[in-house]
Amino acid sequence: MTERPFMIENLRNKNIATIDSFFTNVFTSQAQAKGLLHDDFAFQFMGICSDCTKYNKQTYFDVWINQVIPTRIPNWVELSIVNKIADSEGVVYTVQGKAEGVNGSYNNNYAMVFTLKAGKIFSFHEYHSDLLWETRLYKKEVISIEEWIQSTY
Repeated sequence: MTERPFMIENLRNKNIATIDSFFTNVFTSQAQAKGLLHDDFAFQFMGICSDCTKYNKQTYFDVWINQVIPTRIPNWVELSIVNKIADSEGVVYTVQGKAEGVNGSYNNNYAMVFTLKAGKIFSFHEYHSDLLWETRLYKKEVISIEEWIQSTY
C-alpha cells in the first residue's frame, strides 16, 4: 500500500522536471524543448483574441515562438514562475509576465496547464488576460457600448 503514493510522488516530480526543462529550453534550445513534446502535441493560447488559436508540435515553434511572440513583444517577455501544481498526469504553473507592448506595459498573469502522456508534453493550454493582450499589443481600445453605438449608427 505504501508503494502507490511513492510512485505518484515520483511521477509528479518527473512531470515538474519535464516542464522545468521545457521552460529552460523553449526560447534558447528549441530542438531540446521540441524533444520533450509528444508527437500529437497541441498548444492553445486561450481566450478571444487575434492570436488565440491552436498550434501543433511544428507550428508551435515555427509560428508561435518564432513569429507571433517576437512580432507582438519585440523586446521579449520576462516570465516568473509563481507556483507549480502537479500530479501524476499534469502540471499547472502560475506565471507572472512582464514586458513592454506597443501600447504600454504588458504585465500579464498566466495559468499554464500541461498534460503529459508517455512522459512527454501532450497538451499545453495558456490562460491569460486576452483583453490585456489586445489593448497592449494591438493598440485596440475598450469603449463603452454607448460609444460603439454612436460610432456604428
